[in-house]
Amino acid sequence: MQTPLAVFQTKLDLLLQQPDLTRRQAELIQGLYEDSNRLARLNRNLLLLAKIDNRQYGQMEDIRLTRFLDELTPFLQSIAGDLFLYEEFTDSALTVRANRTLLESLVNNLVVNAVRHNRPKGEIYLLVSGRELTVSNTSDEPALDARLIFNRFYRPSEKVKGNGLGLAIVRAICEYHGWTVAYRYEEGMHRFTVRF
Repeated sequence: MQTPLAVFQTKLDLLLQQPDLTRRQAELIQGLYEDSNRLARLNRNLLLLAKIDNRQYGQMEDIRLTRFLDELTPFLQSIAGDLFLYEEFTDSALTVRANRTLLESLVNNLVVNAVRHNRPKGEIYLLVSGRELTVSNTSDEPALDARLIFNRFYRPSEKVKGNGLGLAIVRAICEYHGWTVAYRYEEGMHRFTVRF
């Protein structure tokens, strides 16, 4: 599936470079390109879930969580864009046994979720305390349905971008490692807590 999508996107790139395109043709091609990007993301997410379900991520290592998050910070800042990203690490010695790729995917998915459900000029907080990582974000949206948000393909509304797999991936990664993830909404903040 990935190879045909890559070929399709390459051909769309070539079409977009044609000098004699009308504005309408360029818009149609751009729309197809964006749709193919969504399909590629969906495909990658489904492959990741299948690999997790089949326990294909065997290489585990001891990872000092705060150091790991410090290394990810520049990338997380780029995801956050004009949102403010704050970190508070009250337990800088916390070490977790994890697959590095899956841990990075877990953090990235939580931050992307915090970006999507934030308000303009909003805030995202990463807190490491005890044996927990909490990712919180400001929002003008009401509380999410805690019974449904970790289900595959769940989106709280059609307005929300994405394919509804991000939090399902987070839950699958937690289950894979024997961790838990919980959601709560308090004081206008969505909070996701991973307990290691």
